[in-house]
Amino acid sequence: MTQSFMSANLAALQPLLSDSDPAVRCVALLQAVDLIEPDDVGLFVHAARDPAPQVRLAAVRALEGVAAPEALFVLLDCLSDADAEVRSAAAASLAEVRDAQAGALLVERFITADSPVRGAILAALRNLRLPQSLVLAQLGLSDPLPATRRQAVHVLAYLRAPQALPCLAQAVSDLDAQVRRAALGALSYANDDAAPNASFTLPALLQGLQDADWEVREEAAVTLGKLLLPASVDGLIATLLSDPYWQVRLKAATALGRLRESRAIAALADALRHSVNNLRKEAASALGAIGDPSATSPLTRALDDSDVDVRKSAAHALSLLTRPLER
Repeated sequence: MTQSFMSANLAALQPLLSDSDPAVRCVALLQAVDLIEPDDVGLFVHAARDPAPQVRLAAVRALEGVAAPEALFVLLDCLSDADAEVRSAAAASLAEVRDAQAGALLVERFITADSPVRGAILAALRNLRLPQSLVLAQLGLSDPLPATRRQAVHVLAYLRAPQALPCLAQAVSDLDAQVRRAALGALSYANDDAAPNASFTLPALLQGLQDADWEVREEAAVTLGKLLLPASVDGLIATLLSDPYWQVRLKAATALGRLRESRAIAALADALRHSVNNLRKEAASALGAIGDPSATSPLTRALDDSDVDVRKSAAHALSLLTRPLER
């Protein structure tokens, strides 16, 4: 499209952009998205202050990921918009910003922002991974809103900094179950670049296995299966034997298989008699991963299981018991 043709199209939209009907203004704004260069955001910045919420919503969505200062300022203002959908869209648009200089503006605004706005700013800072975000996330962990505290946990996870570990471990005791769950999942990053710091992670994860919320316990088992901390075996065995939710038991079985700890064989053999097919299947797979010949008897009995997938898993596990273990 040539510049003159583009200008002609924009000129044709001008009367519609100032029409008294907000529906017309909204449609014109949506059409303008395809006609304006990415760095020419003035029209959308102006529309983000339109009296009609549907027009502001369209403008805020058009500014998604735009790092121009005027766009950031209006998006930050829209985080306090009277319309909930506009506020949500402004937060989502900010979260797509990938410019470090824009991040500096977000950091500055965080200090004076109220709780919901702080959550949106933390969501935007998450992908930028700025060093100064660490302090903001630490402050965010004490925010009265659970949603803001969850965003603080996500920032700490994305930073992948050793200093974040004690903060994440602290968040495992949060009053909100979803914050606790996010913190337990975030602790898994500790194994990405270096050996996990067990002094922080292990107590927090074992605490997670005892949580009142089953999804939190499940997340703790998943993370332990990623970090492979030998000292977690007893806690995982207890979870496999006694947790009231089979989903949690299944993740514990997976973690024990990855740990390849022979002490778990009796508990895994017991799980082969559970009423849930998926758990029996996972227990058989874990016994195969451990590779201890003492699991031959329970796996052989599982060859007669009523579920075909359990039988297949048991047969495969038995084949692994005949191979030399790679420790």
